[in-house]
Amino acid sequence: MLNGWMRKKSCPCAGLKGAGQNRLPLCEAATGKRFKVACIDGGRHLCARMAALGIYPGVEMELLCAGCGCPCLVRVHGSTLSLGAGVSDKILVTAS
Repeated sequence: MLNGWMRKKSCPCAGLKGAGQNRLPLCEAATGKRFKVACIDGGRHLCARMAALGIYPGVEMELLCAGCGCPCLVRVHGSTLSLGAGVSDKILVTAS
């Protein structure tokens, strides 16, 4: 707790209807498949940075390369992005 504020320990969209069904971190998803972003399990800064890159809940992306704790390559809105292992672990996706 910091100055009366308590940090959330779960995904901000955890209370949404149907949440938790078939969601997995982007870093654990199958390479070469298309996915829809379900939630970004991070703070305001991470969510804002991902939104600036075009990654936000509801957007579809294609996972080009992932695994081994190395950066993930994704294609979103026609651009290819490299996401670090820590960031890709916080992006929860569902099959598209």
